[in-house]
Amino acid sequence: MDIVLELAIGLLAADFVSGLVHWAEDTFGTESTPIVGRWIVAPNVLHHRDPAAFVGKSWLASSWDLAAASLVLLAIAIACGRFGPGIALFAIAGANANQIHKWSHAPAQAPRLVRALWRTGLLQTPRHHARHHVGERNEAYCVVTPFLNPVLDRLGFWRALERLTVPLLGAPRRRDLAVVRSATSRCPLAATFSRSAARAAPRSFAARHRAIPRARSHRRTRIEVLESTDRRP
Repeated sequence: MDIVLELAIGLLAADFVSGLVHWAEDTFGTESTPIVGRWIVAPNVLHHRDPAAFVGKSWLASSWDLAAASLVLLAIAIACGRFGPGIALFAIAGANANQIHKWSHAPAQAPRLVRALWRTGLLQTPRHHARHHVGERNEAYCVVTPFLNPVLDRLGFWRALERLTVPLLGAPRRRDLAVVRSATSRCPLAATFSRSAARAAPRSFAARHRAIPRARSHRRTRIEVLESTDRRP
């Protein structure tokens, strides 16, 4: 395969995986979900309330898990005799996807090479990523390049994926998926998942949730609860 094509495929594949992971982080689970609640969901909720909250973290603190997954992939590729430029670029871009994301929120911290890549249009710019933080925040999930988001959003890829997965797994933090989420009550797997998360929720949060009037909806998310609390005099 031509090396340029191989590198392009590797970069776009890393961008697609970054979007898939980002979409899953935004969609599934709550802060009380076992394992991923504190590890993934809680930082994600904080990021959407304060997008600049994570820019002060070191590369290791925000990218260790992606780096570990990339090293595993490289080891498998080498063991199978499939290592090449495309795999290498996929691993490098994947390991640094969160760092690229951070630079979108802190452009002043971006090194000269990154700024040069912004100017060439190969790397996603802060302006491009800003689309994800407006409206329902349900588009522009990919964080590495500017190429895939327009295509996936125009095709309705994420909405189609949600129609397949949300009735099975639920999406308690996504206010824009109320219609899709209504099918969750008919799915035993999703109902079990929701009950487990509710049992694991901290007592203080449950008390705060009950204290807020339910005139709008009995399915209010934690972000809504916090926002309602913040708005009180």
